[in-house]
Amino acid sequence: MIIKKLIGFIRAYYLVLILIAVFGFFFFYRLDYQTLTSWDEAWYGSISREMVKSGDWMRMKWNGKAYYDHPPMGFWLMATSYKLLGINEFTTRLPSALVGTLTISFIYLTANLLFKNKYIGFVSGLVMGTCVWYFIRVRSGNLDSVFAFFYILTVYLSIKASINFRWFPLAMAAFGALILSKTLVGFSAGALIVFLNFQQIIKPKNIFWLLLGVGVAVFVVYPWYFTHMKTNPLFIQEHFVNIGTRNKSPLSYFQLNTALPLFYLHMGVRKWYYLWLLAVGSILVTLKLVKKSYMLLFLWNFVILYPFLTSDKTQIWHLIPVYLPMSLIIASGLFLGGETLFLYLLKTGGHLMRKHKKTANIIKKLQGRENLVVTAPFLIFFVILTTIQVKGFYKEVFPGSRYVPDDVDISKRVGKYRQKIFLDDDFLPIAVFYSSKPITTLISLPDEKKSMVKLFESNEQDFVMITRNWAVDGLKAENLPYKILEKNNSFSIVSRP
Repeated sequence: MIIKKLIGFIRAYYLVLILIAVFGFFFFYRLDYQTLTSWDEAWYGSISREMVKSGDWMRMKWNGKAYYDHPPMGFWLMATSYKLLGINEFTTRLPSALVGTLTISFIYLTANLLFKNKYIGFVSGLVMGTCVWYFIRVRSGNLDSVFAFFYILTVYLSIKASINFRWFPLAMAAFGALILSKTLVGFSAGALIVFLNFQQIIKPKNIFWLLLGVGVAVFVVYPWYFTHMKTNPLFIQEHFVNIGTRNKSPLSYFQLNTALPLFYLHMGVRKWYYLWLLAVGSILVTLKLVKKSYMLLFLWNFVILYPFLTSDKTQIWHLIPVYLPMSLIIASGLFLGGETLFLYLLKTGGHLMRKHKKTANIIKKLQGRENLVVTAPFLIFFVILTTIQVKGFYKEVFPGSRYVPDDVDISKRVGKYRQKIFLDDDFLPIAVFYSSKPITTLISLPDEKKSMVKLFESNEQDFVMITRNWAVDGLKAENLPYKILEKNNSFSIVSRP
């Protein structure tokens, strides 16, 4: 009985299992070969480690100072990984790779719900998984993968709620987790929840599930925000306005600045960019935009992309959430285009060749089988294209061998010193993570200490400093006494004798 159920499950979900197996391998292969990078990866790793050490999972800290640039969901997952498996490169990246793989599966499930077509779901997963910047960020200890996962989970559960409103509390729990994943950006999913569930929301009989869903979202989100609002009167201004909107004025959202964001979007998805434009055209030409499923995808694409089109501070990884609706638009739009083209050729061929009996019989047999006839070339085309895509960025993503850079090496070495540690360079997150010590950068000091020479001339006592090997010559030129404690190819640890 168990074996039969297992076989039945595999038959029903073999395509999503293929996606999980392929991308699970890609996302985890040599995941710990490279050391952590500055800024974000080593930065977030240090914050999560401090969370584990202090036991305070509400008030995050970075290098001895309060941190609330982003909400804590990604840091909670990373800290959990640390607590269960230890602190290293693999456990730093583990949550991102794990939820990145789950995102691919929920792309498949979402497409299945919207279009009742598992092949559109399969291709959507292939497209999403081979967007190069999604691939890169899934394999790093950043927040983008976590954010993308809770976004697609929110949309998937919202679609389920539109069919059966009892799913609404779960959708709102996912929405709460999304809000806790990244500053402000996740609120755009609120428009999708309302769009999908408006008819359910206004039904009096659903008032219980509506209030329960709102309550669940508040229960998930409120504790962290309340903790900071209670202790910091400026938290709302700093978190939402200074960081969330980067102090943008309301009028700036009506001023388009599309060149750089669209360039980054193209570079982030590469070959899929022009297929996205083609798929959009296919949906518009066939007048399918009036269908709720396609309208959802267009609304989703708009609400997540538009804010970035009005900003001159957009970075390439900021656009990763846009890949979610893009992948679904590409798969569904091109399948629709292929199906429409096939039906047109079938109709035209029938008119032109109805006098030829054999041809007429073939056409008759093909009628009603457009789904089957379109599927094979559709799948073959995308499998070939995804293979070419991965081959193109393979060497950019997968490290050839293990390598410890000089900045990481010197940061590990400085961790054994008990003196105050100064850094005369710009790899502060790496220095903090690998030394497991608080680090002070020279650039953050008052003017009278803002250089290595000035610090050695000052009354600062009992310290060591990481600096470039060539910079030590500045001390020699000023006849200041110093001692090189350790050294590698690029950096030295120096102190007073």
